[in-house]
Amino acid sequence: MEEKEKHLTEEETSEGLESTETLDSSTVTGSVKISEEVIAQIATQALLSVKGVQPASPGLVANLRLGKKSSSGVKISVHDGEVPSIAVEAYVTVKYGLRIPDVAWDVQESIKKNLEQFTGYTVKSVDVYVQGVFFETPQGEEGAAQSSSETEGTSPPERSEL
Repeated sequence: MEEKEKHLTEEETSEGLESTETLDSSTVTGSVKISEEVIAQIATQALLSVKGVQPASPGLVANLRLGKKSSSGVKISVHDGEVPSIAVEAYVTVKYGLRIPDVAWDVQESIKKNLEQFTGYTVKSVDVYVQGVFFETPQGEEGAAQSSSETEGTSPPERSEL
C-alpha cells in the first residue's frame, strides 16, 4: 500500500515539475490595465445593488465629457502606481423615508468591496453625493406589490396622509 502511495506521489511530483517548466513566471512579462469604463460599470452595478438608491446625473461637466470619466451616476479616477488606486464619486438619489447617512454608507461599502474584489486595485476614496430624494418605488420591487394589496378595497389616502 505504501509503495502505491509513494509511486503516486512521485508521478504527481514529476507532473508538477513539467507544468511549472512551461509556465515559468520569470519569462512572462507585461501588465494588465483595466479601463475606466469597466471600473465605472462595476461601480454602477454595486450602486444599483443597494436598496433605496438610484443613480443621479453627475452634472453638466460630466455630460460634456470634461474631467473624469462618468457612467450612470458614477465618476472614476484611476491613479497609476505599483498597485493602482481608484477614487470614486457616486451621485445618487435616495428613496424618501430612508436614513440618508446609512444609505450613503451602504453605497460606499458596496462600491469599495466590489471594486477591490473584481479589479484588485486599492480604493482610495468613495465620495457619495446625494442629489435628491425619490418618492415612488420602481416597478418590480416588493414594496409596490405590498402597497397595492394594502390599498385594495379602501379609498385612496388624502394628500395630507402622505
